Amino acid sequence: MRFFLNFDTSKLSEEKVDVLVCGSGIAGLTTAITLRELGLKPVILTRGMGNTYYSQGGIACAVHPQDSPLLHFIDTYKAGRGLCHEMALRVLVDEGIQCISHLERWGVKFDTKDGLYETTLEGGHSFPRVLKVKDYTGRAIYQALLKKAQSLEIPIITGELQEILAYDGVKGVLYYDGSLKFLRVKALVLATGGAASIFLHTSNPVKVRGDAIGIALRCAVDIKNPEFVQFHPTVVEGTNLLISEAVRGEGALLVDDKGERFVNELEPRDTVARAIYNKLKEGKRVFLDMRPIKGGEKYLQERFPTIVEFLEKMGLDPRRDLIPVVPAAHYFIGGMEVDLYGRTQIFGLYAVGECACSGVHGANRLASNSLLEGVVFGHRVAHRIYHDIKYFSFSASHFKSEREAFLKPPYSFDHLRKLMWDACGLEREEGELLQAIEILKSWLKDMEKWEDTIQNRELLDITLVALSTLKASLSRRESRGVHYRRDYPYEREELRRDSLVKLEELLGL
Repeated sequence: MRFFLNFDTSKLSEEKVDVLVCGSGIAGLTTAITLRELGLKPVILTRGMGNTYYSQGGIACAVHPQDSPLLHFIDTYKAGRGLCHEMALRVLVDEGIQCISHLERWGVKFDTKDGLYETTLEGGHSFPRVLKVKDYTGRAIYQALLKKAQSLEIPIITGELQEILAYDGVKGVLYYDGSLKFLRVKALVLATGGAASIFLHTSNPVKVRGDAIGIALRCAVDIKNPEFVQFHPTVVEGTNLLISEAVRGEGALLVDDKGERFVNELEPRDTVARAIYNKLKEGKRVFLDMRPIKGGEKYLQERFPTIVEFLEKMGLDPRRDLIPVVPAAHYFIGGMEVDLYGRTQIFGLYAVGECACSGVHGANRLASNSLLEGVVFGHRVAHRIYHDIKYFSFSASHFKSEREAFLKPPYSFDHLRKLMWDACGLEREEGELLQAIEILKSWLKDMEKWEDTIQNRELLDITLVALSTLKASLSRRESRGVHYRRDYPYEREELRRDSLVKLEELLGL
């Protein structure tokens, strides 16, 4: 199914945009700002605040004279369990240094002391290289970049991407802002975030659904490594608020309900998350003890004001109380297959940030590398488009899609999320994956006849991403990074390669 919605562009409101950037996180805003500074005229389409805004910890970069990009490279490669793409990773750690300068030039003010960066240590890093703005780094970056985009008079449309019109290259998009509208575009950049919200327990905000990955998949863009989903170890029990890794970097401890430590808190996230998960499976609870953080109560309040405020609203005082935590789906490492400049298989379609798979994270994202990836590759995508756009032109054609549409889907988004949590969560097994795939296929059996509503389109595209995740998880008969198979609890050298999910294989066409 190339298109889900029924439409006729000749009957829709129409505009022309040279470059449309879908998404207003660090990747989308960096791309749009850089394009504008290069003299192009981008437009941003956004649902609103996404994961960048809610990012607490910081942005990793080897800016200290005693640190080096090589050390950053080694730490990232080690966490990625040998699956990181070396060229992409070299780009990340080397070009990250100049991109931090761009962020500051655009108005981001990182924490400093005596004129020097006040960096911190997070799990998996061998050096305290994480730049921060207290415990709301993402919010500070988002606000600074949004202000910069507004000062450059970059138009921002509030709406949701519905369809990509791609015939021998991108010709336009349909988006919804209360009514369906048509934009002719020369180039399209997807910076729409990840798909961790396909799981029952997640740290992602409700608006970040990952459905744009499904839209691209329907256009025959291949999805790479979707089995690698990172679960954040410390999300406050009963909420979607994560407690930053930086808290453990500053000395917080993980204890069980007997008050005993059971894991090295600074191990990579997959190790820590599974250790907590196994305690929970034993019927025990796990708590984060923030009292050992050095500097006293005043430092705790100054360093982590957002976390302290949220916990106090819940009736918890981190200066005295243990904080109950659980793992939750946090970061979608896989995504649309792209090259080092964000190009997909479709001429004129680019992807950047969490919705793309640049290869820098391998099988497990190192803490605070995702914001760096967004700014580094957003910058590169913009420069690639600056050259490519000379070869693009607006289509003069109109487009139409008609199909029978009268059935209601036999399941809901909540059904999907529970299925994914149970069958494809922190631990996976062949039988459970096979059963989940058959359930999804049965749910999708009559998708060609689903009512063509916005809600049903979104459900279909999210389900396609979930099915990709299940199929890749089934094929990877090993445990590597965040992908853990109970029936294959070891790495296999012959499987140290990427997974690639194609539309025709996914649907058995």
